[in-house]
Order: sequence, then C-alpha cells, then structure tokens
Amino acid sequence: MARVAFVMEQTLGSITHYLNLRRAESEAPAGFSARWIPVEYRAGLLPWSVSGSAAARRAIGEAFPEVDALFVHTTTIALLSGGYFGRKPSILSTDATPLNKEDMRREYGLKAHTGLAARAKRAVHRSIYRRASGFVAWSDRPGERGRGLPRFLFVGGDFARKGGDLLLRVHRERLRGKAELDLVTTAPVEPEPGVRVHRGLRANSPELLRLYAECDAFVLPTRADCLPLVCLESLAAGLPLIATKVGGIPDCVREGETGHLVDPDDANALGDVLEALAADSARRERMSSAARAEAERRFDARKTARDLFEFVASRT
Repeated sequence: MARVAFVMEQTLGSITHYLNLRRAESEAPAGFSARWIPVEYRAGLLPWSVSGSAAARRAIGEAFPEVDALFVHTTTIALLSGGYFGRKPSILSTDATPLNKEDMRREYGLKAHTGLAARAKRAVHRSIYRRASGFVAWSDRPGERGRGLPRFLFVGGDFARKGGDLLLRVHRERLRGKAELDLVTTAPVEPEPGVRVHRGLRANSPELLRLYAECDAFVLPTRADCLPLVCLESLAAGLPLIATKVGGIPDCVREGETGHLVDPDDANALGDVLEALAADSARRERMSSAARAEAERRFDARKTARDLFEFVASRT
C-alpha cells in the first residue's frame, strides 16, 4: 500500500482544488491511501511564503514517519521542506511559476524582487525542483440556456485584479441592452441596469453551478493571474471562455473555438468580442459545445484526479 501525505495550501482556488481531490479519492488505484493535510492561510507579519512554508514543514515532520511519499500543493508552501523531499518520493504540484508571482506582486502594487533577493528566490525554487520526484501543473452537464438577452458570467473575489471594473465599463459603454452581466464577487459592487450581483456563493455550491448553467459565456479580463480554476469550471459548464493572455490561461483556450483571448486592459478588443458574441446565438452554441467537449477531454475532475493519483503512486 502506498501511503501518501497530501499537503495542500488553503488559499483561493487551491481550496477548491483540495476539496475536489478529496471528493475524487475513490478514483485512486487499489492500495493507495491518502492522508490529507490542509495548510490554512494565516495573515501575519511574515509573508505567506514564509509562514505557510513553516506550517507545511511542521505538518510534514509530524506525518513523515507514517507515510511513504509526499504530495505538496503549492510551491509556495514547499519552500522550507526540501530536506524531506530528498528522503522519500515527493511530488510537487505548482499553480504558478516565480515569474507569474512577480507579475502578481506588481499588480498588487508591490515591488518585484530584484538583485540578490531575486537570485535567492530562484535558488530556493531550483533546489526544491531538483529534489522533487515529479511535478504536476495545472460535472455535470450544462443545463438549458435561457432565452432573452445573452448572459455573461464573471466570478472573482479580487474584483480589480480580475478585471471586473473593466468588464463593467465595457458593459455600460457597449453592451447595455445587448447582454446582461452576472457578477459573483465579494467586492462592494452595486447592481445596475443589466447587471446582477451575487454574493455569498461558495465554490461547487448548487447555486453557483446553477448560475454557470444559466449563463451563455464566461468573461475574465484578469490583469494578473496563474491559471484560475474558474476558467476550467466555465469550460466544464459549456461556457465559451473570454479571457486575457495572462499566466496559464492561453493553455486552456482554443482561439475562436472554445473562447477568445484579448490583451489585459484592452477595452476595445474586449468590447468587440463580447458584442459579436452577444449578437450571434449560433456561434455561442457552437463554442459552448466545443468548450464542454474540451473540458471532458482534458479537464474532467475525476479523470485528472485519477491520473494524478496514478502518477503519485508510480513515484512511490
């Protein structure tokens, strides 16, 4: 039997990833046993990469004698555990590269690492990568779409970074009376004509899944990101994905078939794409079918979980 400790970061979409893996544990191969270790986010004086890595290291130390292998998601919480990586098979799951994270720092108004700090950061990451035994990087059928004006869905707690303000402006200037917006966010945004605001919807909740099923396309004009889980969720729901050329998003969009990509902060390009999509129901239907087929082929949660478990088992 392979006993594997799954050490999982608990921030943003990583929480959903953790919960989805737990639900899919029955897909693991025979003789595979998972020990789940969630590493909770704690705000404090130290950066999360330090406090999270320290918490993960303590948890790994406690579990280490009782497991045969490690699976750590994400790189952020793995940085202080390199000593354990060399002693038992260890899989590193990453949702972003160091370059991705520097872009995120700039978006939050933080200085990018340069000079000695940048070199030290790269050295720590390289050390972890060298010691890892392997890497992984990252439904229901959609319901009937409603009649009337097409509905475009946006899901993002960090409203400004995810481009929610840009989407609202494009709707006011070019889409009002042509399409409706459904915004799922915790930001202090108020409803307005043609715009619904949904609060308190949890990941994987029936209410959120119903909203995915009712809308006609998913729009995420994010300014800085890695690979948002909502992009894959939208494809699984059969929603064409309209997003930006940021992080890993281009890897999950087939341009003109399952969605469209625009440059960050390009309001004109975003408006052009959304206007054309709002005016062409046949095009939306074709892209919806292609999006769902792409999700079934590449991103089905049970299939990817099974592949992940088998990959981890092959390294133990």
